[in-house]
Amino acid sequence: MIKKLLKHKHFFLFLSLFLAIPAVIALLKPGYYNMHDDMQMIRQLEMEKCFQDGQIPCRWTPDLGYGYGYPLFNFYPPLPYIVGQFFRFLGFSFMWSVKLTAIVHFFLTALFSYLLASSLFGPIPAVLASLFYTYAPYHALDIYVRGAMNEAWASTFFPAIFYFVKKLIEVKKNKSFKYFLFLSLSLVGLLLSHNPMLLIFSPFMATWSIFCLYQKYGNFKSIWSAKQKLLSLLLSPLFALALASFYTLPVLFESSLVQIDSMFTSYYNFAVHFTSLRQLFISNFWGDGPSVWGQADQMSFMVGYLHWFIPLLTLIISIFLLKKFNQKKQQNFLIFLFFFLSAFLTAFLTHERSIFLWKIFSPIQKIQFPWRFLNLSIFFFSLSISFFVKLFKKRSIQLYLSIVLISLLFLFNFNYFHPIHSGPLTDQQKFSGLAWRNQITSGIYDYLPKTASTAAKSQAKAYIDSLQPQQDYKIYGQKKGTDWLFFNLELKQPAKLTVSRLYFPNFKAFDNGKSIPISWEKNLGRIVLNLDKGRHQIYIKLFNTPIRSLSNIISLIAWSYLLSKLLKLKVNRLIKKRN
Repeated sequence: MIKKLLKHKHFFLFLSLFLAIPAVIALLKPGYYNMHDDMQMIRQLEMEKCFQDGQIPCRWTPDLGYGYGYPLFNFYPPLPYIVGQFFRFLGFSFMWSVKLTAIVHFFLTALFSYLLASSLFGPIPAVLASLFYTYAPYHALDIYVRGAMNEAWASTFFPAIFYFVKKLIEVKKNKSFKYFLFLSLSLVGLLLSHNPMLLIFSPFMATWSIFCLYQKYGNFKSIWSAKQKLLSLLLSPLFALALASFYTLPVLFESSLVQIDSMFTSYYNFAVHFTSLRQLFISNFWGDGPSVWGQADQMSFMVGYLHWFIPLLTLIISIFLLKKFNQKKQQNFLIFLFFFLSAFLTAFLTHERSIFLWKIFSPIQKIQFPWRFLNLSIFFFSLSISFFVKLFKKRSIQLYLSIVLISLLFLFNFNYFHPIHSGPLTDQQKFSGLAWRNQITSGIYDYLPKTASTAAKSQAKAYIDSLQPQQDYKIYGQKKGTDWLFFNLELKQPAKLTVSRLYFPNFKAFDNGKSIPISWEKNLGRIVLNLDKGRHQIYIKLFNTPIRSLSNIISLIAWSYLLSKLLKLKVNRLIKKRN
């Protein structure tokens, strides 16, 4: 029975997914837990309101910024909340939708890392890579301590992108289009998850592509002759950019409209958050406090004992055995060496000794925290571990050795995969009282429109903040959505009306169906209208700028093309089966 299971085509894949379950057990328990970025539930709420209001893609979040709203999802990657909205459609609470989104991340991480390692080293080593990547301490830190959902989701797509790059290069011409699409979708996942991770991952993706091309074709002359493969590798990121353009183009061309400088200064300056060798390789401290200057951090930045020791041991053993390696194992060793060197390079970039590189390649300063490179380190370390069991020829030895290593992995790391502080909580409790106030004011300067010189200090009123001169007025028939307001207003004399909404290009105002001038305060940036005496029917709505309209059109065309090609492939497959 056991022998039959071991020979089953997908046994080791199912084993990897099954052994990933303990990583999410704590998320399946009732209640919620404290995290650094405690905005997950309200972001999910804002995404749902956009869907219900027909604001697709979601750009303006009405409740944030103390109720004045701001353009969060015009600049903040939306993928985890799109995934979370799927669970909302199924009827789950906001709390459970957030936790289920995290659970999906863990299982996709295990799946993609297995697929990549299996294509490189075989199924048994792939189980090791999958589990070591899933149970890396930094993954527990992202979900259970920091609540960094977007960053966690970005790390999910690292192995998927590497896998589909490799498959696209290796497969025959008649199958290459399928992997072109899968690679594009994986890149879309990264584009819509986390901008800093895209920034630091891209050079490694390019290097991996060149490495795989060289392994496939043997020399650069042959690589150049494989023009179709090269074209596919170049076009795939462009197609992914087209698919994700509804988000990426506004980020590229409209970031000047909001205040983002505060995200990279003072506490968020990269130079404040370097790690030490002790924190990376020796310390087993685990806490849920902040990252601070020096080594007094109250959160962990450990790579994991097994994650760095086993690759180092593998390198030492491989050097002694290198002359005995056959051609296939030599190729595997080169792959291992690529991952090994990449792992220590990215770990080095978290250390203060690497500051000269941060100054040379200044764009990486935008990732805020150097320890974010640990996302890449644990990816490369985990893959390099899978080569360790390949050093042994007998399958039985590989199997028993994997069992020992997986047991040690659980022994060392499983204890990190649970919240430090948790308790009972409902959606209603989270969206009321002080908890609600904390959420709508958290990160109030993030993406604050430049029309405001300072953020609001008190809760916005329902529709009208003030009238000058003050007077009795009548308001009725009022209603509002995520990015629009409507109300009837009767004034006894001309007045300057301050609306309870921040101005952001391209808000427009209409009175009785006719466009009227719109301005804003210099201080809080609230919308201001100058109205005459009498009856008014006011409609204010955020319209798309040319960039937003263009980005929507590009995405719509790209997704229509993708769906039509997938449908065509499905139809052709059915026709072949019938014939």
